[in-house]
Amino acid sequence: MPKVIHVVRKFEPLEWGGIETHLLGLIPGLQRLGWSSEVHAPREAGTDGSTLIAAGAGFRTFAAHYPVLGMRASDRAQYVASGGNLVSPHELVRLLRERRASMLHVHTVRRLGGVVRVASRLKAVPYAVTLHSPIRAGTGAMPGPAGHGRRLIDLGAPFGLLVGARRVVHDADVVFTVNQSEMDAWAPDRVGKHLEKLSLGVDSERATSAARAQARALVPGLGQAPFVVMIARLDPIKGHDTAIAAFAQAAPTTMHLVMAGSEVDPPYTDELRDRARVLGSRAHFLGNVAPHLARALLAESHLVLIPSRAEAFGLTLPEAWAEGACALFANIGGLHDSGDVARAQFGRVDDNTVEGWSRRMSETLADAAGMERERVAGPQRVADHFAWRTVAERVAGAYRRATLGSWPA
Repeated sequence: MPKVIHVVRKFEPLEWGGIETHLLGLIPGLQRLGWSSEVHAPREAGTDGSTLIAAGAGFRTFAAHYPVLGMRASDRAQYVASGGNLVSPHELVRLLRERRASMLHVHTVRRLGGVVRVASRLKAVPYAVTLHSPIRAGTGAMPGPAGHGRRLIDLGAPFGLLVGARRVVHDADVVFTVNQSEMDAWAPDRVGKHLEKLSLGVDSERATSAARAQARALVPGLGQAPFVVMIARLDPIKGHDTAIAAFAQAAPTTMHLVMAGSEVDPPYTDELRDRARVLGSRAHFLGNVAPHLARALLAESHLVLIPSRAEAFGLTLPEAWAEGACALFANIGGLHDSGDVARAQFGRVDDNTVEGWSRRMSETLADAAGMERERVAGPQRVADHFAWRTVAERVAGAYRRATLGSWPA
């Protein structure tokens, strides 16, 4: 059985909706198609490969460094969560010693991608890249690095030059994007080479009644009250500030706002809590929750909010559809693409401002029939357009052609 090594910048099972969710859905599908998988992740607090092992994959960790002068210990978690530009000579040596891999697949770029690029060239093993985050398209909306006004000096540039960090996408044998804008942005660099937009997969199995009850119990004082939910790490790019302000203007006073996601940036988390004080006891910050409870929160919610400022794919949207939840989503990037693929119009928010969100939320909450139609339509959209089986078949097909040397298409 051919083997693929997936290299990731983090693997924390509680980080629902990102690379972790993607690999846990993809790897069993690849295995059914004859590909074994091994995942390599940085050795960080919270890294846990037990779910991957249970899914049939191998799992190994590597030493990683963030060579940033002025970075405090409290900044490190934010760097890990939001894609800090890590350096790992350890992973380079490990890949060079690898004897069985037929394919390498890196799920990030920059210096860690450069490590995979060098190993691929020296070992004569093809490599794939999946661009899970905006790299060229929509980068103007991306937040800056951790530090909150302090000067941070990145000392890792020489390593990046050594491994060709800027050529990771250009030199890859296979490149997947997860939205059309990113694909269009890279097309000039990939003339005559593989470049493919990949719709990510979603587990169609819905939350159990026990999980839904458990999810409600996570929220102090909620009881059976209706609630609006947002599930995303607390990061400026995700638009929590917009959600709080719009909810305060549009939601009835009997409704609660629940926010679940990792709190990797304490100053920003404090800022959001201050903004939410206007809601009193109706605002709830849960931090990270287990993946099955994240899905259960979607299932139990009256409405799901996804007001991201940039989003390569936005897995929360099809996950909400899978649970039969009604979701409002910023009509940008990968969220826009998912809406187009599924022919979903009701939940789009074209004006990604507080006023635009407040207006659309008011309209939606007043349209009970429209919300019910969305709840009914969602699971079928997932079955038709976001099946893991289809994703795995496309990835395995690209692997097969790359290992046979049959690119370009």
